[in-house]
Amino acid sequence: MLALVAAAPIVVAMALFFAKTRATTMATWSLVTGVLAAIFFFPTPLGDLLDAGAMFGPTILEVLLILFAGVLLSRITTETGAMDRISGWLRQSSSNQQAGTVLVIFGLVPFAESVTGFGIGVTVGVPLLLQLGHSIKHSAILSLLGLVAVPWGALGPGTLVAADLAGLTLFDVGVRSALMTLPVVLGAGIASWLVLRAGSPRPGRLLAHLLGAAVLLNAGILAANLLMGTPPAGIAGSLLVLAVHLLAFRAGGTLVPAGRAVWVALLPYGVLTVGLLVARALTSPMEPSLLKRALTSGGVWLVVACLVAQYASASLGGGNRKLRTRAHLAYRSWIPIGVTTGGFTILGALLAATGMGRELGAALAGIGTGYLVLGPVINGLAGFISGSNTAANSMLAATQAQAATAMGSSVLQIVAVSNVTASMATMLAPSRILLAYELAILPVASISGSVPDQAPPSEHEVTAWIAPRLGILLAIVGTLLGLVTWAIH
Repeated sequence: MLALVAAAPIVVAMALFFAKTRATTMATWSLVTGVLAAIFFFPTPLGDLLDAGAMFGPTILEVLLILFAGVLLSRITTETGAMDRISGWLRQSSSNQQAGTVLVIFGLVPFAESVTGFGIGVTVGVPLLLQLGHSIKHSAILSLLGLVAVPWGALGPGTLVAADLAGLTLFDVGVRSALMTLPVVLGAGIASWLVLRAGSPRPGRLLAHLLGAAVLLNAGILAANLLMGTPPAGIAGSLLVLAVHLLAFRAGGTLVPAGRAVWVALLPYGVLTVGLLVARALTSPMEPSLLKRALTSGGVWLVVACLVAQYASASLGGGNRKLRTRAHLAYRSWIPIGVTTGGFTILGALLAATGMGRELGAALAGIGTGYLVLGPVINGLAGFISGSNTAANSMLAATQAQAATAMGSSVLQIVAVSNVTASMATMLAPSRILLAYELAILPVASISGSVPDQAPPSEHEVTAWIAPRLGILLAIVGTLLGLVTWAIH
């Protein structure tokens, strides 16, 4: 009975999702269901709830700040023409649209996600794919498919949570997660090909290019985990993809000099990357504190990047809107994203604090060895409703470890594969799809003063097109990883 009650928020989220309701409605009713379940069936001492609030509160605030600053940065770089300059350079350097598209999916999106996390790779990928000539639907889904480095997003806090709760080392979980990510990147490559093949003159070559980039990314992440440790592995792997493509462009004679305008356009991302990595290196000897967290926060450094983007563009005469105006417009776009993401993240914290997540996992562990197949799928559901592998691992990592121990199975394998499936499921998270949609329909027409030929597709239309495709991919890869876990047992 209690297990069914604990599952109620997830069931409500899924039911509303398949009923094609708005993401904000889904998040609100799922949270309400979780609160009611906690009050009537999982009473928790106030002190425990306050402790959970102190633990998860800073994370929730940081997530919301990151999302707002990411939307603002996307708006600034779009309005000032920075994205035009970057994508123009990529188009000129690439021999064709295909090369630039693959570079975005397996290079730029994983890089941005690894640096900052929380789906911010989408804020980089969508505008660039639009500029490369892709439709709103294609730009949204291809950017979401680029979220293949989520276990290492924001330097891997979700993977660290999984390791700590399961009593494993971060190194071991990072390496095993990299090995288990190979089906994820290959699946993303095939799904991207299915989206792009109709418009490709050479679909066979396109598939080879996508799969080659996917394998290169995964190999770079695995090597970085082994040689550098888990936190910077996603950054190193995506930089490898970027470097190989740029070298190929240069060898083919198509790489053009970036020029001052392109370097200025890239400056905010350089400041974000270098600032974040240097801050984390300098503060590593410090004891954990809110100050340390603020100095190393992706949200704080995204705000710095926004300031750099706003005022660096002035030297090129890019855009004349004040920062306050752009921030107000970004806030309006952020509201539904913030409500959705905040609601699901609070729900994840509630499930962890009240024991609902543990109750559900314990009940499912009673299935026996079949749980080794279903366990990673359950973590995938948690990643779907929360949009965060950190929240998913906070809810279920300890339970996964306990279940594996009880069955005499590998704790490392089930925790790592659950980390990977939860991360992959964030592609399908309503908050991520909404973020991609909002960025894809940014009012570019109003920026240029022109009138669009036709209205953009609605959120419902885009979600209905994207969700089944990502859902099928997630089901196939999640089942495959579950079978691998069962076979290892």
